Amino acid sequence: MSTAISKENISRIAEVMNSRDNDGLYGCIERETGEVLIGSQDYPLDVFPNEENENYEEAEVEFNLRYLQIPQKGSGAGYQDMEDFIETVEDKRLRDLLGVAIQGQGAFGRFKNVLRRSEYELEHKLWLAFSEKCTYDQVIEWLTSNGFSLEA
Repeated sequence: MSTAISKENISRIAEVMNSRDNDGLYGCIERETGEVLIGSQDYPLDVFPNEENENYEEAEVEFNLRYLQIPQKGSGAGYQDMEDFIETVEDKRLRDLLGVAIQGQGAFGRFKNVLRRSEYELEHKLWLAFSEKCTYDQVIEWLTSNGFSLEA
């Protein structure tokens, strides 16, 4: 029987997955109970093994048996989400603008700046919903591939 994860915790997991290093969010799931623990630089979690501890390797094994660390989504998955969204855009001019925006360093910022223009308000809302759905799907896929299920 797999451990069930609540919809509320799926949102919390998505928040950690979407965080970047500068956000400082990280977390893990207690394998047996499904409890989601989230920490930050300001509020660290004490369940993670400390590399300075002389029993670090043993503590790491124990941690991995009891908890599953939540990964960050990473820029590659976020970039793929932008590419996939661009394919759904009907306005050829906007599709071209977004295609250029995602080239090279600063792609995420340029992509968001294009969509924040007042003439693309609807497309910006569509992007936010699209991105949220992508993250949700990625969280569900990650959870099920790691033996968790969803609460009914």
